[in-house]
Amino acid sequence: MRTAALLACFALFACDKPVSTQSEAPPPRPVRVQAVAFTEPRATLTYSGTVQARRQADLAFRVGGKIVARSVDLGARVHAGDMLARLDPADLALSAEAAQNAVAAAAADATNARLEFQRYESLGRSSPSFLASEREKRVAANMMANARLAQAQRQYALALSQKNYGALFADADGVVVALPVEVGQVVSPGQTVMTVAQTAETEVLVDMPENRLPELRAADEITVVPWSDPSRSFAGQVREVAARADPASRTFAVRIAVQAPGEQLALGGTATVRLTGRGAGPVAILPAAALGDCDGKPCVWVLDEGQSRAAPRPVTVAAYQDDNVAIAAGLQAGEQVVTAGVTQLDPHLTVVAWGGAQR
Repeated sequence: MRTAALLACFALFACDKPVSTQSEAPPPRPVRVQAVAFTEPRATLTYSGTVQARRQADLAFRVGGKIVARSVDLGARVHAGDMLARLDPADLALSAEAAQNAVAAAAADATNARLEFQRYESLGRSSPSFLASEREKRVAANMMANARLAQAQRQYALALSQKNYGALFADADGVVVALPVEVGQVVSPGQTVMTVAQTAETEVLVDMPENRLPELRAADEITVVPWSDPSRSFAGQVREVAARADPASRTFAVRIAVQAPGEQLALGGTATVRLTGRGAGPVAILPAAALGDCDGKPCVWVLDEGQSRAAPRPVTVAAYQDDNVAIAAGLQAGEQVVTAGVTQLDPHLTVVAWGGAQR
Protein backbone atom coordinates (compact mmCIF):
# COMPACT_ATOMS: atom_id res chain seq x y z
CA MET A 1 0.00 0.00 0.00
CA ARG A 2 2.82 2.40 0.89
CA THR A 3 4.55 1.71 -2.43
CA ALA A 4 1.38 2.29 -4.41
CA ALA A 5 0.85 5.66 -2.70
CA LEU A 6 4.39 6.79 -3.56
CA LEU A 7 3.96 5.84 -7.24
CA ALA A 8 0.70 7.80 -7.37
CA CYS A 9 2.43 10.93 -6.02
CA PHE A 10 5.21 10.67 -8.60
CA ALA A 11 2.63 10.33 -11.35
CA LEU A 12 0.77 13.45 -10.21
CA PHE A 13 4.07 15.41 -10.06
CA ALA A 14 4.96 14.35 -13.60
CA CYS A 15 1.56 15.42 -14.92
CA ASP A 16 2.10 18.96 -13.69
CA LYS A 17 5.17 19.39 -16.05
CA PRO A 18 4.42 19.95 -19.82
CA VAL A 19 6.01 17.52 -22.25
CA SER A 20 7.35 18.79 -25.68
CA THR A 21 6.38 16.40 -28.46
CA GLN A 22 8.41 18.21 -31.27
CA SER A 23 11.44 20.55 -31.60
CA GLU A 24 10.83 24.30 -31.85
CA ALA A 25 10.77 25.75 -35.48
CA PRO A 26 13.84 27.93 -36.43
CA PRO A 27 13.23 31.69 -36.89
CA PRO A 28 12.77 33.04 -40.47
CA ARG A 29 16.05 33.77 -42.25
CA PRO A 30 16.38 37.39 -43.47
CA VAL A 31 17.27 37.72 -47.15
CA ARG A 32 18.10 40.74 -49.28
CA VAL A 33 15.62 41.18 -52.14
CA GLN A 34 15.08 43.46 -55.12
CA ALA A 35 11.91 44.23 -57.04
CA VAL A 36 11.98 43.28 -60.72
CA ALA A 37 11.77 46.25 -63.10
CA PHE A 38 12.17 46.00 -66.89
CA THR A 39 13.95 48.68 -68.90
CA GLU A 40 14.76 49.18 -72.58
CA PRO A 41 18.50 48.43 -72.92
CA ARG A 42 21.08 50.24 -75.05
CA ALA A 43 23.53 47.82 -76.63
CA THR A 44 27.09 49.11 -77.12
CA LEU A 45 29.84 47.52 -79.21
CA THR A 46 33.44 48.75 -79.03
CA TYR A 47 36.11 48.30 -81.71
CA SER A 48 39.59 49.63 -82.39
CA GLY A 49 40.43 51.22 -85.71
CA THR A 50 43.12 53.13 -87.59
CA VAL A 51 42.74 56.79 -88.50
CA GLN A 52 43.13 57.40 -92.23
CA ALA A 53 42.54 60.17 -94.74
CA ARG A 54 39.61 59.60 -97.03
CA ARG A 55 41.58 60.92 -100.00
CA GLN A 56 45.29 60.39 -100.64
CA ALA A 57 46.89 61.76 -103.79
CA ASP A 58 50.16 60.83 -105.51
CA LEU A 59 51.54 64.13 -106.80
CA ALA A 60 53.77 64.30 -109.90
CA PHE A 61 55.17 66.80 -112.38
CA ARG A 62 53.37 67.05 -115.69
CA VAL A 63 56.75 67.42 -117.44
CA GLY A 64 60.05 65.67 -117.02
CA GLY A 65 63.26 67.12 -115.67
CA LYS A 66 65.74 67.28 -112.82
CA ILE A 67 64.48 68.14 -109.34
CA VAL A 68 66.49 71.09 -108.04
CA ALA A 69 64.46 72.04 -104.94
CA ARG A 70 62.02 70.53 -102.46
CA SER A 71 60.40 72.65 -99.75
CA VAL A 72 58.76 69.94 -97.59
CA ASP A 73 59.84 66.86 -95.66
CA LEU A 74 58.08 63.69 -94.61
CA GLY A 75 55.25 64.44 -92.19
CA ALA A 76 55.02 68.12 -93.06
CA ARG A 77 51.61 69.77 -93.13
CA VAL A 78 50.90 71.65 -96.35
CA HIS A 79 48.18 74.02 -97.44
CA ALA A 80 46.53 74.46 -100.81
CA GLY A 81 48.75 76.59 -103.07
CA ASP A 82 52.04 75.85 -101.28
CA MET A 83 54.98 75.10 -103.60
CA LEU A 84 56.28 71.62 -102.84
CA ALA A 85 59.08 71.04 -105.37
CA ARG A 86 60.66 72.58 -108.48
CA LEU A 87 62.38 71.30 -111.63
CA ASP A 88 65.41 72.80 -113.35
CA PRO A 89 63.85 75.65 -115.38
CA ALA A 90 66.63 75.84 -118.01
CA ASP A 91 65.32 73.12 -120.31
CA LEU A 92 61.75 74.35 -120.02
CA ALA A 93 62.82 77.89 -120.83
CA LEU A 94 64.71 76.67 -123.92
CA SER A 95 61.65 74.73 -125.08
CA ALA A 96 59.48 77.83 -124.71
CA GLU A 97 62.02 79.93 -126.61
CA ALA A 98 62.19 77.37 -129.42
CA ALA A 99 58.41 77.33 -129.67
CA GLN A 100 58.40 81.13 -129.83
CA ASN A 101 60.89 81.08 -132.70
CA ALA A 102 58.77 78.50 -134.47
CA VAL A 103 55.81 80.89 -134.24
CA ALA A 104 57.90 83.67 -135.82
CA ALA A 105 58.99 81.40 -138.69
CA ALA A 106 55.44 80.19 -139.31
CA ALA A 107 54.19 83.76 -139.28
CA ALA A 108 56.78 84.72 -141.93
CA ASP A 109 55.76 81.77 -144.14
CA ALA A 110 52.12 82.68 -143.73
CA THR A 111 52.84 86.31 -144.72
CA ASN A 112 54.83 85.21 -147.77
CA ALA A 113 52.14 82.78 -148.90
CA ARG A 114 49.45 85.45 -148.47
CA LEU A 115 51.43 88.05 -150.48
CA GLU A 116 52.17 85.59 -153.29
CA PHE A 117 48.52 84.72 -153.53
CA GLN A 118 47.57 88.38 -153.63
CA ARG A 119 50.10 89.09 -156.41
CA TYR A 120 48.86 86.18 -158.49
CA GLU A 121 45.28 87.20 -157.89
CA SER A 122 46.10 90.72 -159.14
CA LEU A 123 46.95 89.38 -162.62
CA GLY A 124 43.28 88.89 -163.31
CA ARG A 125 41.57 86.02 -165.01
CA SER A 126 41.91 87.73 -168.41
CA SER A 127 45.72 87.67 -168.24
CA PRO A 128 47.48 85.13 -170.52
CA SER A 129 49.66 84.17 -167.54
CA PHE A 130 46.67 83.30 -165.36
CA LEU A 131 46.10 79.60 -164.83
CA ALA A 132 43.28 78.27 -162.72
CA SER A 133 45.37 75.36 -161.46
CA GLU A 134 48.15 77.70 -160.35
CA ARG A 135 45.67 79.87 -158.52
CA GLU A 136 44.37 76.79 -156.65
CA LYS A 137 47.95 75.92 -155.64
CA ARG A 138 48.47 79.45 -154.27
CA VAL A 139 45.19 79.23 -152.31
CA ALA A 140 46.20 75.88 -150.81
CA ALA A 141 49.71 77.16 -149.96
CA ASN A 142 48.18 80.18 -148.20
CA MET A 143 45.82 77.96 -146.19
CA MET A 144 48.65 75.58 -145.23
CA ALA A 145 50.83 78.48 -144.11
CA ASN A 146 48.03 79.82 -141.91
CA ALA A 147 47.45 76.37 -140.45
CA ARG A 148 51.16 75.95 -139.61
CA LEU A 149 51.10 79.35 -137.94
CA ALA A 150 48.12 78.36 -135.80
CA GLN A 151 49.87 75.09 -134.92
CA ALA A 152 53.05 76.90 -133.92
CA GLN A 153 51.07 79.30 -131.76
CA ARG A 154 49.42 76.38 -129.93
CA GLN A 155 52.82 74.75 -129.44
CA TYR A 156 54.14 77.98 -128.00
CA ALA A 157 51.18 78.23 -125.60
CA LEU A 158 51.80 74.63 -124.53
CA ALA A 159 55.51 75.37 -124.00
CA LEU A 160 54.61 78.31 -121.78
CA SER A 161 52.28 76.08 -119.75
CA GLN A 162 54.96 73.43 -119.44
CA LYS A 163 57.34 76.12 -118.25
CA ASN A 164 54.88 76.78 -115.42
CA TYR A 165 54.58 73.03 -114.79
CA GLY A 166 58.15 73.08 -113.54
CA ALA A 167 56.82 73.98 -110.07
CA LEU A 168 54.68 71.51 -108.11
CA PHE A 169 51.96 73.00 -105.89
CA ALA A 170 49.64 71.44 -103.30
CA ASP A 171 46.04 71.35 -104.47
CA ALA A 172 44.55 70.79 -100.97
CA ASP A 173 45.45 70.89 -97.29
CA GLY A 174 47.14 67.71 -96.13
CA VAL A 175 50.11 65.87 -94.71
CA VAL A 176 53.09 64.52 -96.67
CA VAL A 177 53.12 60.76 -96.06
CA ALA A 178 55.60 59.56 -98.72
CA LEU A 179 58.65 60.97 -100.57
CA PRO A 180 59.85 58.39 -103.10
CA VAL A 181 62.33 60.75 -104.85
CA GLU A 182 65.06 63.14 -103.70
CA VAL A 183 66.55 66.42 -104.89
CA GLY A 184 68.88 65.89 -107.86
CA GLN A 185 66.91 62.98 -109.25
CA VAL A 186 65.63 63.10 -112.83
CA VAL A 187 61.95 62.24 -113.12
CA SER A 188 59.69 61.56 -116.05
CA PRO A 189 56.23 63.08 -116.58
CA GLY A 190 53.68 61.50 -114.23
CA GLN A 191 56.26 59.86 -111.95
CA THR A 192 55.19 60.12 -108.29
CA VAL A 193 57.22 62.74 -106.45
CA MET A 194 55.35 62.74 -103.13
CA THR A 195 52.11 61.47 -101.58
CA VAL A 196 49.85 63.86 -99.68
CA ALA A 197 47.01 62.65 -97.45
CA GLN A 198 44.28 65.26 -97.49
CA THR A 199 43.05 66.23 -94.02
CA ALA A 200 39.73 67.77 -95.04
CA GLU A 201 37.94 64.45 -94.48
CA THR A 202 39.15 61.87 -91.97
CA GLU A 203 37.89 58.34 -91.41
CA VAL A 204 38.57 55.35 -89.16
CA LEU A 205 39.11 51.91 -90.68
CA VAL A 206 37.65 49.07 -88.58
CA ASP A 207 37.83 45.32 -89.30
CA MET A 208 34.46 43.89 -88.25
CA PRO A 209 33.38 40.21 -88.06
CA GLU A 210 30.49 39.08 -90.19
CA ASN A 211 28.11 38.38 -87.29
CA ARG A 212 28.35 42.00 -86.09
CA LEU A 213 27.30 43.65 -89.34
CA PRO A 214 23.54 43.64 -88.46
CA GLU A 215 24.32 45.47 -85.21
CA LEU A 216 26.43 47.96 -87.17
CA ARG A 217 23.51 48.73 -89.47
CA ALA A 218 21.14 49.03 -86.50
CA ALA A 219 23.37 51.43 -84.57
CA ASP A 220 21.84 54.89 -84.23
CA GLU A 221 24.86 56.50 -82.58
CA ILE A 222 28.55 56.16 -83.47
CA THR A 223 31.26 57.77 -81.36
CA VAL A 224 34.98 57.96 -82.17
CA VAL A 225 37.46 58.52 -79.33
CA PRO A 226 41.20 58.93 -80.13
CA TRP A 227 43.60 56.93 -77.95
CA SER A 228 45.94 59.91 -77.80
CA ASP A 229 43.28 62.05 -76.07
CA PRO A 230 40.39 60.06 -74.52
CA SER A 231 38.81 63.29 -73.26
CA ARG A 232 37.76 64.14 -76.83
CA SER A 233 35.05 62.37 -78.79
CA PHE A 234 33.67 62.89 -82.28
CA ALA A 235 30.49 61.84 -84.03
CA GLY A 236 30.96 59.20 -86.72
CA GLN A 237 28.98 57.89 -89.65
CA VAL A 238 29.31 54.68 -91.64
CA ARG A 239 30.65 55.65 -95.05
CA GLU A 240 31.49 52.32 -96.58
CA VAL A 241 31.26 48.59 -95.84
CA ALA A 242 33.46 46.32 -97.93
CA ALA A 243 31.57 44.22 -100.45
CA ARG A 244 33.59 41.10 -99.60
CA ALA A 245 35.47 39.79 -96.58
CA ASP A 246 39.23 39.74 -96.28
CA PRO A 247 40.35 36.24 -97.38
CA ALA A 248 42.82 35.91 -94.50
CA SER A 249 40.99 37.40 -91.48
CA ARG A 250 37.42 36.83 -92.76
CA THR A 251 36.46 40.31 -91.55
CA PHE A 252 34.85 43.19 -93.40
CA ALA A 253 36.57 46.56 -93.71
CA VAL A 254 34.25 49.27 -92.40
CA ARG A 255 35.10 52.94 -92.92
CA ILE A 256 33.67 55.37 -90.37
CA ALA A 257 33.67 59.01 -91.49
CA VAL A 258 34.57 61.33 -88.60
CA GLN A 259 32.51 64.48 -88.37
CA ALA A 260 34.98 66.76 -86.59
CA PRO A 261 34.95 70.28 -88.06
CA GLY A 262 37.95 72.24 -86.91
CA GLU A 263 39.55 69.16 -85.37
CA GLN A 264 41.99 66.79 -86.96
CA LEU A 265 42.86 63.28 -85.81
CA ALA A 266 46.44 62.08 -86.10
CA LEU A 267 46.70 60.10 -89.33
CA GLY A 268 47.86 56.56 -88.67
CA GLY A 269 46.81 56.80 -85.03
CA THR A 270 44.43 54.50 -83.19
CA ALA A 271 40.86 55.34 -82.21
CA THR A 272 38.07 53.58 -80.35
CA VAL A 273 34.76 53.29 -82.20
CA ARG A 274 31.61 52.81 -80.08
CA LEU A 275 28.41 51.63 -81.77
CA THR A 276 25.27 52.23 -79.71
CA GLY A 277 21.78 51.07 -80.59
CA ARG A 278 18.60 49.55 -79.25
CA GLY A 279 18.81 46.12 -77.65
CA ALA A 280 16.74 43.09 -78.62
CA GLY A 281 14.01 43.84 -76.01
CA PRO A 282 13.33 44.95 -72.42
CA VAL A 283 15.48 43.36 -69.72
CA ALA A 284 15.61 43.34 -65.92
CA ILE A 285 18.95 44.31 -64.42
CA LEU A 286 19.82 42.29 -61.28
CA PRO A 287 23.02 41.86 -59.27
CA ALA A 288 25.14 38.98 -60.53
CA ALA A 289 24.91 37.42 -57.03
CA ALA A 290 21.18 36.84 -57.62
CA LEU A 291 21.91 34.29 -60.33
CA GLY A 292 22.05 30.65 -59.31
CA ASP A 293 22.30 27.25 -60.96
CA CYS A 294 19.36 24.86 -61.26
CA ASP A 295 20.22 21.58 -63.00
CA GLY A 296 22.81 23.32 -65.14
CA LYS A 297 20.53 26.21 -66.12
CA PRO A 298 20.55 29.80 -64.77
CA CYS A 299 17.83 30.57 -62.25
CA VAL A 300 16.89 33.07 -59.54
CA TRP A 301 14.99 32.69 -56.25
CA VAL A 302 11.63 34.48 -56.13
CA LEU A 303 9.57 35.13 -52.98
CA ASP A 304 6.04 33.75 -52.97
CA GLU A 305 2.95 35.89 -52.48
CA GLY A 306 3.12 35.47 -48.72
CA GLN A 307 6.75 36.69 -48.71
CA SER A 308 7.64 33.76 -46.44
CA ARG A 309 9.33 31.29 -48.78
CA ALA A 310 11.50 31.48 -51.90
CA ALA A 311 11.39 29.17 -54.89
CA PRO A 312 13.88 28.79 -57.77
CA ARG A 313 12.77 29.87 -61.21
CA PRO A 314 14.65 29.37 -64.53
CA VAL A 315 15.44 32.58 -66.40
CA THR A 316 16.93 33.62 -69.75
CA VAL A 317 20.11 35.70 -69.49
CA ALA A 318 20.47 38.40 -72.16
CA ALA A 319 23.91 39.70 -71.17
CA TYR A 320 26.46 39.93 -68.38
CA GLN A 321 27.40 43.50 -67.46
CA ASP A 322 30.26 43.80 -64.97
CA ASP A 323 28.65 43.07 -61.56
CA ASN A 324 25.13 42.84 -62.98
CA VAL A 325 23.19 40.46 -65.16
CA ALA A 326 20.43 41.29 -67.67
CA ILE A 327 17.42 38.96 -67.54
CA ALA A 328 15.35 38.78 -70.72
CA ALA A 329 12.63 36.28 -69.73
CA GLY A 330 11.34 34.26 -66.79
CA LEU A 331 10.30 37.07 -64.43
CA GLN A 332 7.37 39.42 -64.00
CA ALA A 333 7.62 43.09 -63.13
CA GLY A 334 7.22 43.73 -59.41
CA GLU A 335 8.31 40.28 -58.22
CA GLN A 336 10.77 40.11 -55.32
CA VAL A 337 14.04 38.35 -56.20
CA VAL A 338 16.64 37.26 -53.64
CA THR A 339 19.92 39.00 -54.48
CA ALA A 340 22.36 37.43 -52.00
CA GLY A 341 23.05 34.02 -50.46
CA VAL A 342 21.09 32.05 -53.02
CA THR A 343 23.32 28.99 -52.51
CA GLN A 344 22.04 28.68 -48.92
CA LEU A 345 18.34 28.75 -49.77
CA ASP A 346 15.91 25.86 -49.61
CA PRO A 347 12.30 25.77 -50.86
CA HIS A 348 11.16 24.67 -47.38
CA LEU A 349 13.12 27.37 -45.54
CA THR A 350 11.11 30.22 -44.05
CA VAL A 351 12.54 33.60 -45.09
CA VAL A 352 11.76 37.25 -44.50
CA ALA A 353 12.70 40.22 -46.68
CA TRP A 354 15.49 42.24 -45.07
CA GLY A 355 15.34 45.99 -45.39
CA GLY A 356 18.93 46.62 -44.28
CA ALA A 357 21.40 48.80 -46.15
CA GLN A 358 23.11 47.46 -49.25
CA ARG A 359 26.81 46.75 -48.91
